[in-house]
Amino acid sequence: MMDSNSTCNWGNKFGILLLPSYYYQRVEPLEHVKRAKVMIDRKKQTLEAQFSYRVGDLVMSWLGPKIASLLNYRILCNTTFTISNVVGPKEEITLAGNPITFIRANTSSLPQAVAMHMVSYAGRAEMQIVVAKDIIPDPEFLAKCFQDSLLEMKEAAIASM
Repeated sequence: MMDSNSTCNWGNKFGILLLPSYYYQRVEPLEHVKRAKVMIDRKKQTLEAQFSYRVGDLVMSWLGPKIASLLNYRILCNTTFTISNVVGPKEEITLAGNPITFIRANTSSLPQAVAMHMVSYAGRAEMQIVVAKDIIPDPEFLAKCFQDSLLEMKEAAIASM
């Protein structure tokens, strides 16, 4: 149990980073990663995620969950797709004596046509892609493209070592 004087907080913290996405043809696979790293590093210095969390927390506490959910919905309506990446434990864990074999994140009712979630757990990365079937008729092909590009980046990283 937590001590009442503890500085730790319970619950989830939800911050948002809005990033532009670009499509480049015939570029080295690691160039995408390098560009994204530079962009993320700049965003981290702006404190955008912490600010978005604080604003969401204030809206939730002052105006209530109905206005907070409307604000989140409006933000998500003006984005192309959602990517969630959660770093999980590095070693396998058990729950009530039962080994946990994988961990997945899931969302529903998002206004985007594509939502991708990645969770790393015990040295593996699980990717889950949620699509709107009326907009993306062949989600297996999209998943295969994501898988191929990740494997291509991995091979390029190994070759550059």
